[in-house]
Amino acid sequence: MTLPPLTYLTVDSVSEGIGLSQVVRYVERLARRGLDVTLHSFEQHDPDPAVAARLHAAGARWRPHRFRGAGSAGGALRVAHGAALVAGADLVHARSDLAAASAMLAGRRAWVWDFRGFWREQRIAQALLRPGSAPDRAMRRVEAASARRCKGIVTLTEAAVAVLEERHGREVAAKATVISTCVDLGLFCSSPLPDGGPVRLLLAGTLNRLYDVPAMLKLVERVASRCPAELTVLTSEPSPWDGQLRARGLTPASAPPAEMPERIGAHHAGLSVLRDVGASNRGAVPTKLAEFLACGRPVVVNAGLGDMDRLLAAYDCGVVLAGPSDEAIDVAAAGLLRLLADRGTPARCRSLAEEHFDVERGVDRLVDLYHRVVAQALA
Repeated sequence: MTLPPLTYLTVDSVSEGIGLSQVVRYVERLARRGLDVTLHSFEQHDPDPAVAARLHAAGARWRPHRFRGAGSAGGALRVAHGAALVAGADLVHARSDLAAASAMLAGRRAWVWDFRGFWREQRIAQALLRPGSAPDRAMRRVEAASARRCKGIVTLTEAAVAVLEERHGREVAAKATVISTCVDLGLFCSSPLPDGGPVRLLLAGTLNRLYDVPAMLKLVERVASRCPAELTVLTSEPSPWDGQLRARGLTPASAPPAEMPERIGAHHAGLSVLRDVGASNRGAVPTKLAEFLACGRPVVVNAGLGDMDRLLAAYDCGVVLAGPSDEAIDVAAAGLLRLLADRGTPARCRSLAEEHFDVERGVDRLVDLYHRVVAQALA
């Protein structure tokens, strides 16, 4: 069956962050596989000409729109605008809860809810949404309606599917396809661990309030108590943790996306420890984890982060920090140093990336899902 034109709607920017590292990668590959794709995004700044050229070269149409402000009012405007953009579309990929609201408002039948993670819970954990408030109640209703009315669901983790089943039933869980945070394995290439010098640990990406930066700093201290070690912090914007980092003599720097494979390769391991904020962690897989693993670098994560506990144990290519206690941090430090002493660690990291985080495999699953969604809508 030939797929109809695809309208891909995201209410966020694709010129930076997740939009650039994930959405653009998927859309350009979908277009190169012959799909007729139009991408609508809402940009907070002027659209990036490099992104426009990249999508045009792949054969995709990009329609950037003005972000229209933050908060509930801005979100409502984007939902209404998004509904107008997808009106009449034969196949819709709605990325996030607000885009799903647009698809429902427009009355689309063949649409995919790109659930990805627990957006509402993440905003509550960052103190951006008050539990029990009118916007919180509205987004609860959007989630429940999306679960019922969409024809297919994309999640990052198996753990998120289990939560969806608990909340909305088996029929909803049966619509889910797991497509984890993916990476271009041709750009992020594996290499041996650096020889000589201190153990170099890397904390990269957006550092919002979801992250447990104090626990990661304590871990670096424990590693440094056993052997020379240093921490590099690469983040593109100011964070709530900048004061604590500078108090430790760390000055956050930034690096363009094109430099990240080289930067990761110059380090021994990556850190991505989130606070214990409940359900939102079960649906999360930070992009940096796929990038570290693809480069052959082990990672340190918190317990309950998506499916990472199970995957890291199966491939023996990372450490799960059981909690913020001194004992747990000591165990994690010892586990990390064991992996760094094992010459086979980079190959195991790469194997995990190839099996679970390859963007090409993710596109395969996405195309299969589109076919199922269209077939169900026509039935």
